[in-house]
Amino acid sequence: MPLFTTTDADAIIDMFRRHHDELGRALGTPSTEQTGALDQASPLYRDLLLLIDVANGLYHRTDAQMRQVELTLTRVLTLLLANPLQAPVSLPQDFWQTKLGVLVSRARWWVWADDLITISNAAALAFGENSQPNRMRIARAIDSGALDWVPDPSVANPQQNRRVLRSQVERLRELRRLPDSD
Repeated sequence: MPLFTTTDADAIIDMFRRHHDELGRALGTPSTEQTGALDQASPLYRDLLLLIDVANGLYHRTDAQMRQVELTLTRVLTLLLANPLQAPVSLPQDFWQTKLGVLVSRARWWVWADDLITISNAAALAFGENSQPNRMRIARAIDSGALDWVPDPSVANPQQNRRVLRSQVERLRELRRLPDSD
């Protein structure tokens, strides 16, 4: 039995639709209730179906497929985190317990599996030592949005289940080597 179905895609679309309706009412434009249901051939629906198929294990990892799923994740998360100020927004911890959060988590794991490292490994890589202050620096980088992360479903403790992208940590390390501007 699949973990996700088209019913889940419908529920996620409905979440976006409710937000769209709320914005529409504030702007004085017709809501989707007045204009009819969203088309199941919409780009968002197609993106959700791709993520569902990936999360359900229906795709084999190829470079092209991984790039397509990564672009799809970017589109869905851009819609999810969009705000009129175009300010960066971090996903709250509770997000990862929602159906959409689990879907995003599984798709990210599928794409990034070879590049994910623990906070301890990230601290050692970025700062040369796996110490509490360095792990806290990594945690602050995650909280500020400087590092993307994904929960590890095999670790129950939420304090220890965050994984970050090695490539982003390596960039963070390189930024540390830049001369101070005094």
